[in-house]
Amino acid sequence: MDAPLYPPAARFVQPVRVAYTISTSNTPIAELMKIPAAWAIVVKEVPNIEARLSVPMLKPHLGNFSLRSLVQFGFSTAEQLDRVDAQLKALGDVK
Repeated sequence: MDAPLYPPAARFVQPVRVAYTISTSNTPIAELMKIPAAWAIVVKEVPNIEARLSVPMLKPHLGNFSLRSLVQFGFSTAEQLDRVDAQLKALGDVK
């Protein structure tokens, strides 16, 4: 069986990242770590978070998990993350 032949795209538009407001529920932990101002807020409001996230089994998943998704496992409390979200909102949108 031959593979189907598809015509080339007539027009290609390069995708771009749109700006969005980061938060503890919609931003992966790895992305928060890449933004120094945002990560400083997280470290200040959630004591010992860096030690908790250094678990070898968790490291491959930091790009998938948000801080809010780890509340059920005791990494932080909802109140701490509410304070973080308020400060992250003040940072404005990022790309």
